[in-house]
Amino acid sequence: MELKDLGNIYSSENSFTTRAALLQSCYRVSQNEPCGKAIMHRRLKETDSEGKRLIETYTREYGHIVQDGELKNKNFFFDETFEYARERLENKKPDETFKADRLFNNLLSSMPMAFNLFHPLMMLLKKDPIQATHIIAALFPSFDIQKVEKIGIEFVPMPVDQYINDKSAMDAMIIFSDKENKRSLIAIECKYSDALGTNPGRDNKLKYETALELNLFSRQGLWYIKDQGCPQIYRNFLLTEKYRVKHKMAGSWSVVLAPRENPTTDDEIQSIDGMLQPEYRNEKIFKYKLEDFVKILKKEVPDDYLPWLQWFYERYLNFGKIEAFYSELKKQ
Repeated sequence: MELKDLGNIYSSENSFTTRAALLQSCYRVSQNEPCGKAIMHRRLKETDSEGKRLIETYTREYGHIVQDGELKNKNFFFDETFEYARERLENKKPDETFKADRLFNNLLSSMPMAFNLFHPLMMLLKKDPIQATHIIAALFPSFDIQKVEKIGIEFVPMPVDQYINDKSAMDAMIIFSDKENKRSLIAIECKYSDALGTNPGRDNKLKYETALELNLFSRQGLWYIKDQGCPQIYRNFLLTEKYRVKHKMAGSWSVVLAPRENPTTDDEIQSIDGMLQPEYRNEKIFKYKLEDFVKILKKEVPDDYLPWLQWFYERYLNFGKIEAFYSELKKQ
């Protein structure tokens, strides 16, 4: 395999994204899949009649894109995960926002990565709830996890106007009960190479009212939600806490699961953690390194699940095998 075999390599403002795109392009080549095309958007200097900059839409071939992934499994380890993804798309609810191209054809997307990581745990929970609970407890040893009741992916609590009136989803979620049979929620934001969106939320009235109700934010945090937008990480956090309150749960935590070298995660978490009241800082939201998550899973899962985790590591985390390509690419 040579650099020229990998196709156009997507890059952004950081080297980690470029390296992740190289790794996914390597995976495509290893599967003997041709490059696919992605729909791209570029902001132009020209503006419309209202002064807004125009956006040009075009398609371009990239090494991390495959073709016809919705027809044949090209983005998932288990065929059962592929079928689950197809079922979710076929039965997509109005407020769910996942799209076929991103789910089936974009190897770099964090959405199929979440399916690849958590759907096998869903299968294991259905097959052996006691063993699945043991595994989740090992992943989150600081929580009193006595029984895992549910694992979900791309979870949008509905109707949305009874939560924060937003289509934000929990990439993954775990509901468990403790030794006192009290239920709690772990909401997980799965990141790969991307940063969390900074676009402000729409119609933030209910989001601000929710923040007031929760009584978790400092005065500055409330001002930020009300007057400065309410970017994605805030919306995710508010959704998690509102779900806890609405369903009378004992606890809730927001976890950002991302590779160790993802350059934006720590700043994103700090951006909201610093807006909480002092007693809730370093308590309600935290980062979990994807490498550590997978390492613990390898120690805890049954032997017949180990090929899945080895595949996951090679697919998403073994950056050593692309460093020579990255060095060559930088010289171009």
